Amino acid sequence: MSHSPDRASSPFDHMKADVILRSSDGVDLRVFKLFLSLAPPFFETLFDLPQPSEGTNTDMEIRDGLPVIPVSEDRKTLDSLLRFCYPCILAEDPVLEDFRGIINVLDAAKKYSLDAIQQTVCKSLFTPKILEMNSLRCFAIACRTRMQDKCELAAKYTLREH
Repeated sequence: MSHSPDRASSPFDHMKADVILRSSDGVDLRVFKLFLSLAPPFFETLFDLPQPSEGTNTDMEIRDGLPVIPVSEDRKTLDSLLRFCYPCILAEDPVLEDFRGIINVLDAAKKYSLDAIQQTVCKSLFTPKILEMNSLRCFAIACRTRMQDKCELAAKYTLREH
């Protein structure tokens, strides 16, 4: 008997959702294709793939009548990323307060080509709390993403460390 995946918290536990994304740590996030397909191009392409129909023999797992799509992100990263994709009446943008969490969401947004989300998440790196602990890393990210004003800000914080 296999272990049943954990269910996510609201809004990713909605019974009327039409697809399940399963995180790498075994949490099922029930989502609406419509909301995610508006954050192209990755999710739009994913949902254009043929879905199993009743009576077809396929390797795709079905849970509660919904297709289950496994992803490589863990629950926390996937939850944060999806909150950026959902309308604000259902899910506010997540508060990203630790460097590793921000980098995980930034990497996922990059992987799925969610450019607007990448820019928003990147800005989370340049708060005093994050900069004080990770100024050199933030400087490198600002340089790589060509955020000139953030490069200067992070550079000033690197000077404080010496």
